[in-house]
Amino acid sequence: MLVAVGILALAVLAGGLLLWPRGDLARPATAGAQDRTQLLAATLTRIQTVPCEAPDPAAPLSTCIKVQARLADGGQQVSFETTDPTGETFRAGQRVTLAKLEQEGQPTYYNIRDLERTRPMLALAALFVVAVIAFGRWQGVRSLIGLVVSFAVILGFVIPAILRGHSPTTVALIGAMAIMLASLYLSHGIGRKTTAATVGTAFALLLTVALSAGFITATALTGLTSEEALGASFQVGGLSLRGLLLAGIIIGGLGVLDDVTVSQASLVFELRRADPAASFGELVRSALSVGRDHVAATVNTLFLAYAGASLPLLVLFTIGDEALGSVATAEVVAVEVVRTLCGSVGLIAAVPLTTLLAAALAPQEVAAHDTVHPQPASATTPREATPEADGPQSYSPARGLGPDEARGLFQRVLDLHGPRLSHASVGITVGDWLSRAELPADVRQAAIELERRAAAGRRGTPWYRRGPSGRTPPLDLRDPTQLGLLQAYGPFSADLRVWVEDDPDPVIDATEALDGQPKVTYRLTDEQLDHLSSLLAEAGLDHARLVPKRSRVRPASR
Repeated sequence: MLVAVGILALAVLAGGLLLWPRGDLARPATAGAQDRTQLLAATLTRIQTVPCEAPDPAAPLSTCIKVQARLADGGQQVSFETTDPTGETFRAGQRVTLAKLEQEGQPTYYNIRDLERTRPMLALAALFVVAVIAFGRWQGVRSLIGLVVSFAVILGFVIPAILRGHSPTTVALIGAMAIMLASLYLSHGIGRKTTAATVGTAFALLLTVALSAGFITATALTGLTSEEALGASFQVGGLSLRGLLLAGIIIGGLGVLDDVTVSQASLVFELRRADPAASFGELVRSALSVGRDHVAATVNTLFLAYAGASLPLLVLFTIGDEALGSVATAEVVAVEVVRTLCGSVGLIAAVPLTTLLAAALAPQEVAAHDTVHPQPASATTPREATPEADGPQSYSPARGLGPDEARGLFQRVLDLHGPRLSHASVGITVGDWLSRAELPADVRQAAIELERRAAAGRRGTPWYRRGPSGRTPPLDLRDPTQLGLLQAYGPFSADLRVWVEDDPDPVIDATEALDGQPKVTYRLTDEQLDHLSSLLAEAGLDHARLVPKRSRVRPASR
Protein backbone atom coordinates (compact mmCIF):
# COMPACT_ATOMS: atom_id res chain seq x y z
CA MET A 1 0.00 0.00 0.00
CA LEU A 2 2.92 2.34 0.60
CA VAL A 3 4.01 1.62 -2.96
CA ALA A 4 0.51 2.58 -4.14
CA VAL A 5 0.67 5.79 -2.11
CA GLY A 6 4.12 6.54 -3.51
CA ILE A 7 2.94 6.03 -7.09
CA LEU A 8 -0.07 8.25 -6.40
CA ALA A 9 2.15 10.96 -4.93
CA LEU A 10 4.44 10.86 -7.98
CA ALA A 11 1.43 11.05 -10.31
CA VAL A 12 0.09 14.06 -8.40
CA LEU A 13 3.50 15.74 -8.54
CA ALA A 14 3.83 15.11 -12.27
CA GLY A 15 0.27 16.29 -12.92
CA GLY A 16 0.81 19.40 -10.83
CA LEU A 17 3.99 20.30 -12.72
CA LEU A 18 2.30 19.69 -16.07
CA LEU A 19 -0.83 21.71 -15.24
CA TRP A 20 0.84 24.40 -13.14
CA PRO A 21 -0.62 27.83 -14.06
CA ARG A 22 2.09 29.80 -15.84
CA GLY A 23 2.01 33.28 -17.30
CA ASP A 24 -0.54 36.04 -16.93
CA LEU A 25 -4.22 35.37 -17.37
CA ALA A 26 -5.17 36.59 -20.84
CA ARG A 27 -8.67 38.07 -20.89
CA PRO A 28 -10.36 38.85 -24.20
CA ALA A 29 -11.41 42.39 -24.99
CA THR A 30 -15.01 41.28 -25.10
CA ALA A 31 -14.90 39.82 -21.60
CA GLY A 32 -16.62 42.90 -20.19
CA ALA A 33 -16.38 46.65 -20.10
CA GLN A 34 -14.00 48.27 -17.67
CA ASP A 35 -15.65 48.78 -14.32
CA ARG A 36 -14.92 52.25 -12.94
CA THR A 37 -16.73 51.68 -9.65
CA GLN A 38 -14.67 52.49 -6.55
CA LEU A 39 -15.16 50.64 -3.28
CA LEU A 40 -14.86 52.77 -0.12
CA ALA A 41 -15.01 51.89 3.57
CA ALA A 42 -17.54 53.98 5.50
CA THR A 43 -19.64 54.13 8.65
CA LEU A 44 -23.39 54.77 8.58
CA THR A 45 -24.25 57.80 10.71
CA ARG A 46 -28.01 58.17 10.06
CA ILE A 47 -30.81 56.09 8.52
CA GLN A 48 -34.13 57.80 7.64
CA THR A 49 -37.12 56.05 6.09
CA VAL A 50 -38.61 57.87 3.08
CA PRO A 51 -41.60 57.09 0.83
CA CYS A 52 -40.96 54.75 -2.10
CA GLU A 53 -41.92 55.93 -5.55
CA ALA A 54 -42.50 52.36 -6.79
CA PRO A 55 -42.42 49.39 -4.36
CA ASP A 56 -40.34 46.40 -5.48
CA PRO A 57 -42.68 43.39 -5.93
CA ALA A 58 -39.72 40.98 -5.61
CA ALA A 59 -38.97 42.27 -2.10
CA PRO A 60 -42.28 43.07 -0.36
CA LEU A 61 -40.53 43.77 2.98
CA SER A 62 -38.12 46.33 1.51
CA THR A 63 -38.20 50.01 2.51
CA CYS A 64 -36.73 53.11 0.94
CA ILE A 65 -34.21 54.94 3.11
CA LYS A 66 -32.04 58.03 3.04
CA VAL A 67 -28.54 57.28 4.23
CA GLN A 68 -25.86 59.51 5.67
CA ALA A 69 -22.39 57.98 5.94
CA ARG A 70 -18.89 59.09 6.91
CA LEU A 71 -16.08 57.87 4.67
CA ALA A 72 -13.17 56.22 6.48
CA ASP A 73 -10.66 57.98 4.24
CA GLY A 74 -10.81 61.68 5.06
CA GLY A 75 -14.01 61.68 7.09
CA GLN A 76 -16.16 63.16 4.29
CA GLN A 77 -19.92 62.98 4.86
CA VAL A 78 -22.04 61.68 1.96
CA SER A 79 -25.78 61.39 1.60
CA PHE A 80 -27.81 59.24 -0.82
CA GLU A 81 -31.04 57.28 -1.11
CA THR A 82 -31.22 53.50 -1.44
CA THR A 83 -33.35 50.50 -0.53
CA ASP A 84 -33.24 48.37 2.62
CA PRO A 85 -34.16 44.86 1.34
CA THR A 86 -35.61 43.66 4.67
CA GLY A 87 -36.59 46.92 6.35
CA GLU A 88 -34.12 46.35 9.20
CA THR A 89 -30.80 45.51 7.52
CA PHE A 90 -29.10 48.89 7.96
CA ARG A 91 -28.74 50.99 11.11
CA ALA A 92 -26.59 53.86 12.33
CA GLY A 93 -23.11 52.86 13.48
CA GLN A 94 -22.65 49.98 11.02
CA ARG A 95 -19.42 49.68 9.05
CA VAL A 96 -20.17 49.19 5.35
CA THR A 97 -18.53 49.14 1.93
CA LEU A 98 -19.85 51.86 -0.40
CA ALA A 99 -19.80 51.71 -4.18
CA LYS A 100 -18.88 55.07 -5.76
CA LEU A 101 -19.35 55.77 -9.48
CA GLU A 102 -18.40 59.03 -11.15
CA GLN A 103 -19.60 59.77 -14.70
CA GLU A 104 -19.03 62.91 -16.71
CA GLY A 105 -22.01 65.23 -16.55
CA GLN A 106 -23.71 63.14 -13.86
CA PRO A 107 -23.78 63.54 -10.07
CA THR A 108 -21.62 61.14 -8.10
CA TYR A 109 -23.51 57.91 -7.43
CA TYR A 110 -23.24 56.14 -4.05
CA ASN A 111 -24.77 52.88 -2.91
CA ILE A 112 -24.20 50.32 -0.17
CA ARG A 113 -22.29 47.40 -1.69
CA ASP A 114 -22.07 45.24 1.42
CA LEU A 115 -21.74 45.22 5.19
CA GLU A 116 -18.31 45.05 6.83
CA ARG A 117 -18.02 41.63 8.50
CA THR A 118 -14.28 41.35 9.12
CA ARG A 119 -14.30 41.58 12.92
CA PRO A 120 -17.03 39.02 13.70
CA MET A 121 -15.61 36.61 11.12
CA LEU A 122 -12.14 36.92 12.63
CA ALA A 123 -13.65 36.27 16.07
CA LEU A 124 -15.42 33.19 14.75
CA ALA A 125 -12.22 31.94 13.10
CA ALA A 126 -10.31 32.45 16.36
CA LEU A 127 -12.99 30.53 18.27
CA PHE A 128 -12.71 27.68 15.75
CA VAL A 129 -8.92 27.54 16.06
CA VAL A 130 -9.05 27.58 19.87
CA ALA A 131 -11.69 24.82 19.92
CA VAL A 132 -9.70 22.61 17.52
CA ILE A 133 -6.44 23.01 19.45
CA ALA A 134 -8.10 22.64 22.87
CA PHE A 135 -9.68 19.32 21.91
CA GLY A 136 -7.20 17.97 19.37
CA ARG A 137 -4.01 19.39 20.92
CA TRP A 138 -1.02 18.62 18.68
CA GLN A 139 -3.20 16.66 16.26
CA GLY A 140 -5.53 19.66 16.13
CA VAL A 141 -2.60 21.89 15.17
CA ARG A 142 -1.64 19.47 12.41
CA SER A 143 -5.23 19.39 11.14
CA LEU A 144 -5.26 23.20 10.96
CA ILE A 145 -2.05 23.07 8.94
CA GLY A 146 -3.78 20.58 6.64
CA LEU A 147 -6.68 23.02 6.29
CA VAL A 148 -4.28 25.78 5.27
CA VAL A 149 -2.72 23.42 2.71
CA SER A 150 -6.18 22.66 1.30
CA PHE A 151 -6.91 26.37 0.86
CA ALA A 152 -3.50 26.89 -0.72
CA VAL A 153 -4.01 24.08 -3.25
CA ILE A 154 -7.47 25.31 -4.27
CA LEU A 155 -6.61 29.03 -4.44
CA GLY A 156 -3.04 28.64 -5.67
CA PHE A 157 -3.38 25.76 -8.13
CA VAL A 158 -6.92 24.58 -8.93
CA ILE A 159 -8.58 27.91 -9.71
CA PRO A 160 -5.61 29.53 -11.55
CA ALA A 161 -5.08 26.38 -13.64
CA ILE A 162 -8.76 26.30 -14.64
CA LEU A 163 -8.66 30.00 -15.54
CA ARG A 164 -5.70 29.34 -17.85
CA GLY A 165 -7.67 26.89 -19.93
CA HIS A 166 -6.76 23.49 -18.44
CA SER A 167 -9.48 20.85 -18.07
CA PRO A 168 -11.41 21.61 -14.83
CA THR A 169 -11.94 17.88 -14.24
CA THR A 170 -8.26 16.95 -14.52
CA VAL A 171 -7.15 19.93 -12.46
CA ALA A 172 -9.72 19.21 -9.73
CA LEU A 173 -8.73 15.53 -9.60
CA ILE A 174 -5.01 16.35 -9.25
CA GLY A 175 -5.78 19.02 -6.65
CA ALA A 176 -8.10 16.72 -4.69
CA MET A 177 -5.48 13.96 -4.57
CA ALA A 178 -2.86 16.47 -3.40
CA ILE A 179 -5.19 17.74 -0.69
CA MET A 180 -5.96 14.16 0.37
CA LEU A 181 -2.30 13.15 0.72
CA ALA A 182 -1.29 16.32 2.55
CA SER A 183 -4.26 16.66 4.89
CA LEU A 184 -4.56 12.99 5.90
CA TYR A 185 -0.90 12.48 6.71
CA LEU A 186 -0.61 15.90 8.36
CA SER A 187 -3.72 15.41 10.49
CA HIS A 188 -3.32 11.75 11.42
CA GLY A 189 0.41 11.11 11.14
CA ILE A 190 2.37 8.60 9.09
CA GLY A 191 1.14 5.14 10.02
CA ARG A 192 -0.81 2.09 8.91
CA LYS A 193 -4.17 3.59 9.78
CA THR A 194 -3.57 6.68 7.67
CA THR A 195 -2.25 4.63 4.76
CA ALA A 196 -5.37 2.46 4.75
CA ALA A 197 -7.59 5.55 4.81
CA THR A 198 -5.56 7.19 2.02
CA VAL A 199 -5.76 4.23 -0.36
CA GLY A 200 -9.46 3.74 0.41
CA THR A 201 -10.20 7.42 -0.20
CA ALA A 202 -8.29 7.42 -3.50
CA PHE A 203 -10.18 4.44 -4.93
CA ALA A 204 -13.57 5.70 -3.70
CA LEU A 205 -12.89 9.17 -5.16
CA LEU A 206 -11.97 7.68 -8.54
CA LEU A 207 -15.21 5.67 -8.47
CA THR A 208 -17.18 8.83 -7.64
CA VAL A 209 -15.52 10.70 -10.50
CA ALA A 210 -16.28 7.91 -12.98
CA LEU A 211 -19.92 7.69 -11.89
CA SER A 212 -20.39 11.46 -11.92
CA ALA A 213 -18.81 11.86 -15.35
CA GLY A 214 -20.96 9.06 -16.77
CA PHE A 215 -24.24 10.30 -15.37
CA ILE A 216 -23.57 13.96 -16.15
CA THR A 217 -23.25 12.86 -19.76
CA ALA A 218 -26.20 10.44 -19.58
CA THR A 219 -28.52 13.07 -18.09
CA ALA A 220 -27.23 15.78 -20.46
CA LEU A 221 -26.40 18.23 -17.68
CA THR A 222 -24.89 21.41 -19.07
CA GLY A 223 -24.01 23.50 -16.02
CA LEU A 224 -25.90 26.45 -17.46
CA THR A 225 -28.14 26.73 -14.39
CA SER A 226 -25.30 28.13 -12.25
CA GLU A 227 -25.24 31.91 -12.49
CA GLU A 228 -21.81 31.97 -10.83
CA ALA A 229 -20.37 29.59 -13.46
CA LEU A 230 -21.91 31.66 -16.26
CA GLY A 231 -20.42 34.83 -14.80
CA ALA A 232 -16.96 33.29 -14.47
CA SER A 233 -17.10 31.94 -18.02
CA PHE A 234 -18.08 35.38 -19.34
CA GLN A 235 -15.29 37.14 -17.46
CA VAL A 236 -12.53 34.88 -18.80
CA GLY A 237 -13.94 34.42 -22.28
CA GLY A 238 -15.23 30.86 -22.01
CA LEU A 239 -14.98 27.92 -19.59
CA SER A 240 -16.23 24.35 -19.71
CA LEU A 241 -19.36 24.62 -17.58
CA ARG A 242 -19.83 20.84 -17.52
CA GLY A 243 -16.19 20.49 -16.44
CA LEU A 244 -16.75 23.05 -13.66
CA LEU A 245 -19.75 21.05 -12.49
CA LEU A 246 -17.74 17.83 -12.31
CA ALA A 247 -14.81 19.62 -10.65
CA GLY A 248 -17.16 20.85 -7.91
CA ILE A 249 -18.42 17.30 -7.35
CA ILE A 250 -14.81 16.04 -7.03
CA ILE A 251 -13.76 18.64 -4.45
CA GLY A 252 -17.00 18.31 -2.47
CA GLY A 253 -16.92 14.51 -2.57
CA LEU A 254 -13.41 14.41 -1.10
CA GLY A 255 -14.62 16.29 1.98
CA VAL A 256 -17.10 13.53 2.79
CA LEU A 257 -14.96 10.57 1.75
CA ASP A 258 -11.91 11.33 3.91
CA ASP A 259 -14.17 11.72 6.95
CA VAL A 260 -15.69 8.27 6.40
CA THR A 261 -12.46 6.47 5.51
CA VAL A 262 -10.49 7.83 8.46
CA SER A 263 -13.33 6.96 10.84
CA GLN A 264 -13.58 3.44 9.42
CA ALA A 265 -9.82 2.85 9.58
CA SER A 266 -9.72 4.11 13.17
CA LEU A 267 -12.60 1.79 14.04
CA VAL A 268 -10.78 -1.25 12.65
CA PHE A 269 -7.61 -0.48 14.59
CA GLU A 270 -9.55 0.12 17.80
CA LEU A 271 -11.34 -3.21 17.32
CA ARG A 272 -7.97 -4.90 16.84
CA ARG A 273 -6.66 -3.28 20.00
CA ALA A 274 -9.72 -4.41 21.95
CA ASP A 275 -9.43 -7.99 20.63
CA PRO A 276 -5.88 -8.69 19.39
CA ALA A 277 -6.72 -12.32 18.61
CA ALA A 278 -9.73 -11.60 16.36
CA SER A 279 -9.51 -13.17 12.94
CA PHE A 280 -9.52 -11.14 9.72
CA GLY A 281 -13.12 -12.10 9.01
CA GLU A 282 -14.32 -11.23 12.51
CA LEU A 283 -12.58 -7.87 12.33
CA VAL A 284 -14.18 -7.05 8.98
CA ARG A 285 -17.66 -8.16 10.05
CA SER A 286 -17.56 -6.11 13.25
CA ALA A 287 -16.27 -3.00 11.47
CA LEU A 288 -18.85 -3.27 8.67
CA SER A 289 -21.62 -3.54 11.24
CA VAL A 290 -20.71 -0.09 12.53
CA GLY A 291 -19.87 1.14 9.03
CA ARG A 292 -23.43 0.54 7.85
CA ASP A 293 -24.72 2.89 10.54
CA HIS A 294 -22.13 5.45 9.54
CA VAL A 295 -23.09 5.23 5.86
CA ALA A 296 -26.80 5.55 6.64
CA ALA A 297 -26.21 8.68 8.71
CA THR A 298 -23.77 10.23 6.21
CA VAL A 299 -26.02 9.65 3.19
CA ASN A 300 -28.79 11.48 5.01
CA THR A 301 -26.29 14.21 5.85
CA LEU A 302 -25.45 14.61 2.15
CA PHE A 303 -29.11 14.97 1.23
CA LEU A 304 -29.80 17.47 3.99
CA ALA A 305 -26.72 19.52 3.07
CA TYR A 306 -27.79 19.84 -0.55
CA ALA A 307 -31.45 20.37 0.39
CA GLY A 308 -30.46 23.14 2.77
CA ALA A 309 -28.37 24.85 0.12
CA SER A 310 -31.26 24.61 -2.37
CA LEU A 311 -34.09 25.43 0.06
CA PRO A 312 -35.25 28.62 -1.73
CA LEU A 313 -35.39 26.64 -4.98
CA LEU A 314 -37.43 23.88 -3.33
CA VAL A 315 -39.86 26.47 -1.97
CA LEU A 316 -40.25 27.92 -5.48
CA PHE A 317 -41.01 24.51 -7.00
CA THR A 318 -43.40 23.59 -4.20
CA ILE A 319 -45.68 26.56 -4.86
CA GLY A 320 -45.59 25.92 -8.62
CA ASP A 321 -48.00 23.81 -10.59
CA GLU A 322 -45.48 21.39 -12.12
CA ALA A 323 -45.58 17.67 -11.32
CA LEU A 324 -42.95 16.18 -9.03
CA GLY A 325 -41.45 14.17 -11.90
CA SER A 326 -40.97 17.29 -13.99
CA VAL A 327 -39.41 19.15 -11.09
CA ALA A 328 -36.97 16.31 -10.24
CA THR A 329 -35.74 16.04 -13.83
CA ALA A 330 -35.29 19.78 -14.36
CA GLU A 331 -31.57 20.50 -14.65
CA VAL A 332 -31.39 22.79 -11.65
CA VAL A 333 -32.68 19.92 -9.47
CA ALA A 334 -31.10 17.06 -11.46
CA VAL A 335 -27.65 18.53 -10.78
CA GLU A 336 -28.15 18.12 -7.05
CA VAL A 337 -29.68 14.66 -7.48
CA VAL A 338 -26.71 13.42 -9.53
CA ARG A 339 -24.27 15.05 -7.11
CA THR A 340 -25.93 13.42 -4.08
CA LEU A 341 -26.45 9.94 -5.52
CA CYS A 342 -23.00 9.60 -7.11
CA GLY A 343 -21.36 10.85 -3.95
CA SER A 344 -23.42 8.41 -1.89
CA VAL A 345 -22.42 5.44 -4.06
CA GLY A 346 -18.76 6.40 -3.69
CA LEU A 347 -19.31 6.73 0.04
CA ILE A 348 -20.88 3.29 0.29
CA ALA A 349 -17.98 1.75 -1.65
CA ALA A 350 -15.43 3.50 0.57
CA VAL A 351 -16.59 1.75 3.76
CA PRO A 352 -15.99 -1.94 2.84
CA LEU A 353 -12.89 -1.06 0.81
CA THR A 354 -11.27 0.88 3.65
CA THR A 355 -12.33 -1.80 6.14
CA LEU A 356 -10.56 -4.53 4.13
CA LEU A 357 -7.43 -2.41 3.71
CA ALA A 358 -7.30 -1.48 7.41
CA ALA A 359 -7.90 -5.08 8.50
CA ALA A 360 -5.04 -6.20 6.26
CA LEU A 361 -2.75 -3.64 7.91
CA ALA A 362 -3.79 -4.61 11.44
CA PRO A 363 -2.21 -8.09 11.66
CA GLN A 364 -3.43 -10.68 14.12
CA GLU A 365 -1.46 -11.05 17.33
CA VAL A 366 -1.22 -14.22 19.42
CA ALA A 367 -0.22 -12.60 22.67
CA ALA A 368 -2.05 -9.76 24.32
CA HIS A 369 -2.91 -8.14 27.62
CA ASP A 370 -5.57 -9.93 29.57
CA THR A 371 -8.36 -7.46 28.83
CA VAL A 372 -10.98 -9.32 30.86
CA HIS A 373 -9.42 -9.47 34.31
CA PRO A 374 -5.98 -7.83 34.23
CA GLN A 375 -3.78 -8.63 37.23
CA PRO A 376 -0.96 -6.06 37.36
CA ALA A 377 2.22 -7.43 38.87
CA SER A 378 3.79 -5.14 41.45
CA ALA A 379 5.11 -5.20 44.97
CA THR A 380 1.57 -4.81 46.29
CA THR A 381 -0.15 -7.28 43.94
CA PRO A 382 0.25 -11.02 44.56
CA ARG A 383 1.01 -13.21 41.55
CA GLU A 384 -0.69 -16.45 40.80
CA ALA A 385 1.44 -19.58 40.85
CA THR A 386 1.92 -21.06 37.38
CA PRO A 387 3.74 -24.16 36.12
CA GLU A 388 6.39 -21.86 34.59
CA ALA A 389 6.76 -19.60 37.62
CA ASP A 390 10.48 -20.36 37.89
CA GLY A 391 11.24 -19.15 34.35
CA PRO A 392 11.00 -15.66 32.87
CA GLN A 393 7.49 -14.41 32.14
CA SER A 394 6.44 -11.70 29.68
CA TYR A 395 5.17 -8.38 31.02
CA SER A 396 4.18 -5.06 29.47
CA PRO A 397 3.82 -1.60 31.00
CA ALA A 398 0.31 -0.83 32.20
CA ARG A 399 -1.62 1.61 30.05
CA GLY A 400 -1.63 5.27 30.91
CA LEU A 401 2.10 5.69 31.62
CA GLY A 402 3.52 9.05 30.62
CA PRO A 403 6.76 9.32 28.62
CA ASP A 404 8.82 10.09 31.75
CA GLU A 405 7.39 7.11 33.65
CA ALA A 406 7.96 4.79 30.69
CA ARG A 407 11.52 6.04 30.38
CA GLY A 408 12.14 5.55 34.10
CA LEU A 409 10.77 2.01 33.93
CA PHE A 410 13.04 1.18 30.99
CA GLN A 411 16.09 2.48 32.83
CA ARG A 412 15.28 0.45 35.97
CA VAL A 413 14.96 -2.74 33.90
CA LEU A 414 18.42 -2.08 32.43
CA ASP A 415 19.76 -1.49 35.95
CA LEU A 416 18.16 -4.75 37.02
CA HIS A 417 20.13 -6.78 34.46
CA GLY A 418 23.26 -4.75 35.09
CA PRO A 419 26.54 -6.41 34.02
CA ARG A 420 24.71 -9.29 32.30
CA LEU A 421 23.63 -6.97 29.46
CA SER A 422 25.22 -8.27 26.28
CA HIS A 423 24.06 -6.62 23.06
CA ALA A 424 21.09 -4.88 21.44
CA SER A 425 19.69 -3.91 18.07
CA VAL A 426 17.99 -0.52 17.98
CA GLY A 427 15.67 0.54 15.16
CA ILE A 428 15.83 4.24 14.38
CA THR A 429 12.11 4.89 14.48
CA VAL A 430 9.68 6.27 17.05
CA GLY A 431 6.51 5.15 15.29
CA ASP A 432 3.98 7.85 14.48
CA TRP A 433 3.19 8.92 18.05
CA LEU A 434 6.05 11.43 18.29
CA SER A 435 7.93 13.50 15.75
CA ARG A 436 11.69 13.89 15.91
CA ALA A 437 11.26 17.48 17.06
CA GLU A 438 9.23 16.35 20.11
CA LEU A 439 12.03 14.14 21.46
CA PRO A 440 14.23 15.42 24.30
CA ALA A 441 17.57 16.89 23.23
CA ASP A 442 19.68 13.97 24.50
CA VAL A 443 17.40 11.51 22.68
CA ARG A 444 17.72 13.43 19.41
CA GLN A 445 21.50 13.39 19.79
CA ALA A 446 21.43 9.63 20.38
CA ALA A 447 19.26 9.21 17.27
CA ILE A 448 21.83 11.10 15.18
CA GLU A 449 24.62 8.81 16.41
CA LEU A 450 22.51 5.70 15.76
CA GLU A 451 21.78 6.90 12.23
CA ARG A 452 25.48 7.38 11.66
CA ARG A 453 26.16 3.86 12.85
CA ALA A 454 23.37 2.51 10.66
CA ALA A 455 24.76 4.31 7.63
CA ALA A 456 28.15 2.71 8.26
CA GLY A 457 26.50 -0.65 7.47
CA ARG A 458 28.76 -2.88 9.51
CA ARG A 459 27.37 -6.14 8.18
CA GLY A 460 30.23 -8.09 9.68
CA THR A 461 28.79 -7.51 13.14
CA PRO A 462 26.98 -10.68 14.25
CA TRP A 463 23.97 -8.77 15.60
CA TYR A 464 23.42 -6.63 12.48
CA ARG A 465 19.94 -7.04 10.99
CA ARG A 466 17.30 -5.23 8.97
CA GLY A 467 14.18 -4.16 10.84
CA PRO A 468 10.95 -2.38 9.91
CA SER A 469 12.79 0.92 10.05
CA GLY A 470 15.58 -0.24 7.72
CA ARG A 471 19.13 -0.90 8.92
CA THR A 472 19.14 -1.61 12.63
CA PRO A 473 22.51 -0.73 14.17
CA PRO A 474 23.88 -3.22 16.73
CA LEU A 475 25.14 -2.08 20.10
CA ASP A 476 27.72 -3.79 22.30
CA LEU A 477 26.36 -3.07 25.76
CA ARG A 478 29.70 -3.83 27.40
CA ASP A 479 30.84 -0.52 25.90
CA PRO A 480 29.64 2.33 28.20
CA THR A 481 29.20 4.69 25.22
CA GLN A 482 26.97 2.27 23.34
CA LEU A 483 25.07 1.45 26.53
CA GLY A 484 24.42 5.17 26.89
CA LEU A 485 22.89 5.25 23.40
CA LEU A 486 20.51 2.46 24.41
CA GLN A 487 19.59 4.20 27.66
CA ALA A 488 18.78 7.44 25.80
CA TYR A 489 16.98 6.21 22.68
CA GLY A 490 15.73 2.77 23.73
CA PRO A 491 12.54 3.93 25.54
CA PHE A 492 11.40 5.70 22.34
CA SER A 493 12.31 3.07 19.73
CA ALA A 494 9.53 1.06 18.10
CA ASP A 495 12.00 -1.59 16.85
CA LEU A 496 14.22 -2.76 19.71
CA ARG A 497 15.82 -6.00 21.01
CA VAL A 498 18.02 -6.27 24.10
CA TRP A 499 19.84 -9.47 25.10
CA VAL A 500 21.70 -10.62 28.18
CA GLU A 501 24.44 -13.22 28.42
CA ASP A 502 23.51 -16.91 28.05
CA ASP A 503 19.92 -16.18 26.94
CA PRO A 504 18.97 -16.65 23.27
CA ASP A 505 15.74 -14.68 23.70
CA PRO A 506 15.70 -10.89 24.15
CA VAL A 507 14.82 -9.67 27.63
CA ILE A 508 13.40 -6.44 26.16
CA ASP A 509 11.44 -6.45 22.92
CA ALA A 510 9.74 -3.37 21.44
CA THR A 511 7.66 -3.21 18.27
CA GLU A 512 5.31 -0.63 16.77
CA ALA A 513 1.83 -0.93 18.26
CA LEU A 514 -1.39 -0.30 16.35
CA ASP A 515 -1.56 3.25 17.68
CA GLY A 516 1.99 3.99 16.54
CA GLN A 517 3.49 3.90 20.04
CA PRO A 518 6.24 1.45 21.02
CA LYS A 519 4.78 -1.78 22.43
CA VAL A 520 7.35 -3.03 24.94
CA THR A 521 7.67 -6.54 26.36
CA TYR A 522 9.91 -7.29 29.38
CA ARG A 523 10.93 -10.89 30.24
CA LEU A 524 11.45 -11.20 34.00
CA THR A 525 11.55 -13.92 36.61
CA ASP A 526 9.55 -13.60 39.81
CA GLU A 527 12.68 -12.65 41.71
CA GLN A 528 13.59 -9.98 39.15
CA LEU A 529 10.05 -8.65 39.24
CA ASP A 530 10.21 -8.22 43.02
CA HIS A 531 13.58 -6.49 42.74
CA LEU A 532 12.22 -4.22 40.00
CA SER A 533 9.31 -3.23 42.23
CA SER A 534 11.78 -2.13 44.88
CA LEU A 535 13.80 -0.11 42.36
CA LEU A 536 10.66 1.61 41.08
CA ALA A 537 9.52 2.43 44.61
CA GLU A 538 12.92 3.95 45.44
CA ALA A 539 12.73 6.12 42.30
CA GLY A 540 9.18 7.30 43.08
CA LEU A 541 7.77 5.42 40.09
CA ASP A 542 5.03 3.54 41.92
CA HIS A 543 2.62 4.06 39.00
CA ALA A 544 4.96 2.37 36.53
CA ARG A 545 3.33 -1.04 36.90
CA LEU A 546 3.74 -4.13 34.74
CA VAL A 547 0.90 -6.26 33.41
CA PRO A 548 1.44 -9.96 32.58
CA LYS A 549 0.96 -10.91 28.95
CA ARG A 550 -1.06 -14.06 28.32
CA SER A 551 -1.96 -15.90 25.15
CA ARG A 552 -5.63 -15.75 24.34
CA VAL A 553 -7.08 -19.27 23.98
CA ARG A 554 -10.08 -19.71 21.68
CA PRO A 555 -12.50 -22.62 21.86
CA ALA A 556 -12.13 -25.19 19.08
CA SER A 557 -15.84 -25.04 18.22
CA ARG A 558 -18.97 -23.15 19.17
